[in-house]
Amino acid sequence: MENTRTYYVGDLCYVLDTDDWHQVCLLDSFYPGQDPDDFDPEGYLNPEDTSFEDDRAGRPFYILKTAYGDGCYLGSDGKYYSVDSGTIGCIAVDDIIEKDKLNDAIARGLGHLHEFEDFTLSSCGYDGGGLLYFDSLEIQTGGGWDDDDDDEEMDG
Repeated sequence: MENTRTYYVGDLCYVLDTDDWHQVCLLDSFYPGQDPDDFDPEGYLNPEDTSFEDDRAGRPFYILKTAYGDGCYLGSDGKYYSVDSGTIGCIAVDDIIEKDKLNDAIARGLGHLHEFEDFTLSSCGYDGGGLLYFDSLEIQTGGGWDDDDDDEEMDG
């Protein structure tokens, strides 16, 4: 599994440093997913370093808008994902500068680590109804799966 990497999946505002988060917020497509025909969830924290030869160059990240903004959303892995920016994203752990912020987010259960093999832009998406997916992980943000469980205690 040569192309397997560890990714943080969750609200990127919890793990990016101030400069990186500011760069994400300035993207024209900060809230992608509004129009499935205008779908481009990929961005780069260091766009000047991108390369056609190396798809990992430039610190790529993927970010998708949730259906209902901020909240806590259940993933197909049985874990909850907290959201304060109205988005859920995915970034390789190697590309996160402030490891203390990453460790804090993980310890608090705000987002989670996943191993993905050959993760690319085509590995993530949005169904237009609130279902976000990152490789095999699905996160329902549109009121699908277990609407009746909203009042139950959330296990991180």
